[in-house]
Amino acid sequence: MKRQLTLLGYELKYAWLGLRRHFLLSVSALSAVTITLLLVGVFLIVGLHIEHFSSRVEGDLSIHVVLDPQIRDTAQIDDIETKIKDIPGVKTIVFSSRADELALMVKEKGEAFSMYEGDENPLGDAFFVYANQGDDLAAVSSQIDMIPGVASVAYGGGSVRSLVDLLAQVRVIAGAGILLLLLLSFYLIYNTIRTTIYSRSDDIIIMRQVGAENSFVKRPFEMEGLMISLCGALIPFLLIAWGYPKFYDSMNGRLFASVFELVAPNAILGWCAALLLGTAILIGIFASFLAVSKYLKEKR
Repeated sequence: MKRQLTLLGYELKYAWLGLRRHFLLSVSALSAVTITLLLVGVFLIVGLHIEHFSSRVEGDLSIHVVLDPQIRDTAQIDDIETKIKDIPGVKTIVFSSRADELALMVKEKGEAFSMYEGDENPLGDAFFVYANQGDDLAAVSSQIDMIPGVASVAYGGGSVRSLVDLLAQVRVIAGAGILLLLLLSFYLIYNTIRTTIYSRSDDIIIMRQVGAENSFVKRPFEMEGLMISLCGALIPFLLIAWGYPKFYDSMNGRLFASVFELVAPNAILGWCAALLLGTAILIGIFASFLAVSKYLKEKR
């Protein structure tokens, strides 16, 4: 245990000396990684919001199933409800009575329709049907429309699906952007460590001549790459931790409308910390490992 701690201290010291000796190169790599991971954080925030918006939009989507006004028998209404429940893709059903339908019409179209309250109500009972996914709406609607006793079916049609599809496309673009930026971060750290290794080739040759194992030679460079990547992740995280809560408060927690509710800062910071710091550790160590392994293999 004592030997391992001694080796760790040596590796950290040697990595720190390497960063100081190649200060400009290290700062250049750190700046590039910081900007790249900041963009990763921004893309992550966009992706999380697109996922959140899509879930809310699809969760609020319902199929308004209006029954024939002549249907008043409870057993017949229950039979129609059972048939709707048996349709694949149906999640939940909420019953809306004739009175509820009229109240909804008064709310949406004005008090003039309140004159039809009571026995004068010409509307039929209805159901609000929620599908498992937004993609199921069209298929479920068409099957409900074929059930005897159903007068009309409406769910928003193509405009709603277009919005859901647009959000899905933006989500894919954000995911692809994150992947490309992570690959760029990997390349930057790999290239930095490789350049550092070639500039210290004499030190490596001496260590190998005195019998140092490859693992002993590799670890300081891996630590150096890890330091660069961690610093490159810490700065963007601190910027996001400072900036996003301010943006959230300035927008009162929503973007334009209630359906576009912003993700809470705690959730955003949790995801950013996990992605940025976790990615920094993996990329820093792996890129450095590949760079030094390739050099040692060439100089074998």
